[in-house]
Amino acid sequence: MNQIFQKINEDITTYVKKLEEQYRHDSSQITEMAIHFISGRLEFVKDKFENLNSLSPEDEIFYFKNIKCHLLALIQYYHMVQKLEIKKPAIPLRKIKKYYLKALYKIKKQIGTNHFFYNYYKTNSNKLDRQFFTRLEHDFFLPNDGIIMDIDKRYTTPSVYMFANVEALEMTRHYLKKKIKSLTSPQITIQPKQSRLKWTSSKSDLIESIYALHSAGVFNNGKADLKEIAEYFEEIFDLDLGQYNRVFYDIRARKNNKTKFLDSLRDALTKRMKDTDSELFL
Repeated sequence: MNQIFQKINEDITTYVKKLEEQYRHDSSQITEMAIHFISGRLEFVKDKFENLNSLSPEDEIFYFKNIKCHLLALIQYYHMVQKLEIKKPAIPLRKIKKYYLKALYKIKKQIGTNHFFYNYYKTNSNKLDRQFFTRLEHDFFLPNDGIIMDIDKRYTTPSVYMFANVEALEMTRHYLKKKIKSLTSPQITIQPKQSRLKWTSSKSDLIESIYALHSAGVFNNGKADLKEIAEYFEEIFDLDLGQYNRVFYDIRARKNNKTKFLDSLRDALTKRMKDTDSELFL
């Protein structure tokens, strides 16, 4: 399951990156094609899941929580971006910024009304996974703007759509923040000095380090939140860590050596100390 999830994510990331390079100034084309591609990936994984003869509760939770929920969130996110960009005023920049700020306020308000699910998603909690991401014994009905939706219990769980919506809102929030930042005083923007340091290990290794530093409370006397630390490292290394909470889920799910990168750092430092000690006696 985990390998399927990683492969799908890699396929989507590669495809969207190509779209952004090819249709740099046509967001409508990017979002339309991204939605179509991700929908195809979702159909593929649904067929694969439904044809499995036996499935452990852990695999069922992983499928609904990490795969189906994430793909539905991506589709919803690109749909939200498409609507935002279609309705965006053409000029001037101050009107565009005001438009994005108003949209950001609405997104934050929506997140606020779903704060329980948002906090569960952001903290990557798993305490209620069996209630949220395993199927019921019967169909259930979901009210949606005056319409009652019949949800087939064979293919989904009570909370998939709620968590997909929360994840889509969070991605849209980040999108709007970047747009607003790019429009802030564009005439006097000073290009920061390019760092000579580049992170050349994997993003997974950096995320493992970030979670360790946050857990140890080494920033702001332990008061800095995880998001703040992650965004700081993204900025200094010019990286996009993506959905780092999902990568942390993969790290936690490792069969052996959950702290692989941190252990390798300890081993490297221990070896250096031993080598230095040996040099003192030469």
